[in-house]
Amino acid sequence: MTYQTKPIMSSALYPFVPPFVAAVILFSRIFMDFGSKLGLVDKPNERSSHTRIIPRVGGIAIFVPYLLLGLTLFAINPENLTYGLPYWLGLTAIVALGTIDDRLDLSSSLKFLIQFGVALFYITYSGNYVDNLYGLFGIGAIPSWLGISLSVVTVVYLINALNLIDGVDGLSAGTSLLSIGLLTKLMGGGEHYFSLAFIGLGLIVFMGFNYSEKRKIFLGDAGSLGLGFVLATLAMEFLYSGNNHVSHLNLNPVIAAILILGYPIADTMRVFTIRLSLGLSPFNADKRHMHHVLLDKGFSHFGVTTFIMAVISGFVVVNKFLAPRLDSHLMILLNIGALVFIHLFVRHRSTQLRIFWRSFSRTVFNPVKKVWNKYIAD
Repeated sequence: MTYQTKPIMSSALYPFVPPFVAAVILFSRIFMDFGSKLGLVDKPNERSSHTRIIPRVGGIAIFVPYLLLGLTLFAINPENLTYGLPYWLGLTAIVALGTIDDRLDLSSSLKFLIQFGVALFYITYSGNYVDNLYGLFGIGAIPSWLGISLSVVTVVYLINALNLIDGVDGLSAGTSLLSIGLLTKLMGGGEHYFSLAFIGLGLIVFMGFNYSEKRKIFLGDAGSLGLGFVLATLAMEFLYSGNNHVSHLNLNPVIAAILILGYPIADTMRVFTIRLSLGLSPFNADKRHMHHVLLDKGFSHFGVTTFIMAVISGFVVVNKFLAPRLDSHLMILLNIGALVFIHLFVRHRSTQLRIFWRSFSRTVFNPVKKVWNKYIAD
């Protein structure tokens, strides 16, 4: 069963932009003041890079106004969101799960059970799943049972991957903002995807508070799990052959999706592999993620986030340029080689890289940060 994709967003929604941004700012300010009373806080531990209690309310501040926007559109005309009900209901469930987890610290088994249920619900009722590998490894269309099973696992993987990389200021938000923009661009942008611009606006507002020294907030599990679900559903819609989103690409769509979502996918897989090789649980908490490595090498939180976003953008641009000239399987090998090179360069040339990147980021972004802190956050 596939819900028909139709444009629901138009210039009629432009008037919603200012109140939406104002709502995210207001929710952020309100919840950061009441975070302690609500129990939605992050207390520093041996793995933390912060030294004080920080409210974990950024995800709520973004997704509550976003979900209210969806409810408003549905109230105006139920047909507006008919195609997207599995998305909106699934996102509501995941954000609620993350909020409860922020407050009660739920068990991993319970969270996985709910996530698998939501993923199966979304894929079953939306009809969006990986049904074709588009010639990758010589494989085209795949059986529906295999595609649905693979897609459910992928959705759950991405939901948790975004949560696992949420250890540095702005990283989950920044990489998600970039990935949402790239995926919607590949799917043609237009009115149908304008709703995702609201998430982008919310992420920009959140990052302003996240980098603030006096009014700092974190995404929390509500935010990171919610963003993981949004990216996973975008990937499923992009890869489902019935939606005809990939006919214009000069790069295998599966490779394109992996590149765009590359950091959470690759970093989580790398860390899981290291932990398993050491006889540990893949979910054992440690400081082996690449953002931890960069922090240990002297990068600031802002430097880590902007550097990783730049690497993702570089991979996408280079692959777009090389795709018409090289075989897809050779492209995979080149990308793996590039990842290994970057990893070795970070480890062995970190001083030079850190000095260059700190100078670059201070020159480009510090003026913006000062204006934000002066007029909005503080």
